Amino acid sequence: MVKPNLVVSIVVHRSPLPVLEQTLVCLKQAAQKVVGRLVAAVDVVIVDNDSGGAYVAGLQALVDRWQANGLAVRLRCNGANLGYGRGHNMVGTAKKDYRLILNPDVYLQLDALTAALDFLDDHPAVGLVVPRALDAEGKPLYLCKRHPSLLVLALRGFFPVWLQQYFVHILDRYEMRDLDWDLPRFDLELVSGCCMLMRGEVWHRTGGFDPDYFMYFEDFDFSLRAHQVTRIAYVPDFIVTHLGGGAARKGWRHRWWFVRSAWRFFRHYGWKWL
Repeated sequence: MVKPNLVVSIVVHRSPLPVLEQTLVCLKQAAQKVVGRLVAAVDVVIVDNDSGGAYVAGLQALVDRWQANGLAVRLRCNGANLGYGRGHNMVGTAKKDYRLILNPDVYLQLDALTAALDFLDDHPAVGLVVPRALDAEGKPLYLCKRHPSLLVLALRGFFPVWLQQYFVHILDRYEMRDLDWDLPRFDLELVSGCCMLMRGEVWHRTGGFDPDYFMYFEDFDFSLRAHQVTRIAYVPDFIVTHLGGGAARKGWRHRWWFVRSAWRFFRHYGWKWL
């Protein structure tokens, strides 16, 4: 039986190159554990969203270096910043293959891909899996969510951490902290797009990300649509480190896109205030 390939897409817009380099280091190490046993090959596509000439020159040099180092990686450059979802949509995946959506600041642990692909092999009804995520200090991040309310999003998007502590019970419920995340979890509806591994069939049936979400909420929209065609599972042995931060720590431009995408999400899926 011919083994599937694993297609990895990484979208960047002036993402720090040393961080991206470490992402590729971890990706290659994890890929070496699955090539030949679970997949035939791992193909990596980095999509640059109009980062500018000097940055792209450095990015191309990084890609060239990794190609020489044995990683099947190629660069695709857009003349405009198309947004996160549209960037990933530019990368094709055959129905028989696997697709990994990966942020440029997500480090796969050595056995991460092994755990994820073994889980998919053992659970044919599951079409999309998400990892256990840790921050840079090794503290747990909660990538699976309950349906958000406007209050929750206001707290996360605009309130400083010291003020969020007064609403910790609301935020903890949103992040599903009441569950035991040492166990696999099935039939999730809202999951983070920083790291998603899925069957190519799921990517095709959903049509990829909604291009009308430039930044933020494209992952929630995608996972809700994926939930309609397959089972989504959390795999505790599929472990990553995610360095990223929320919109509240990224300035007013990110907050604008956060609000704009939130409005689109609630308009489509219904308004929930508290």
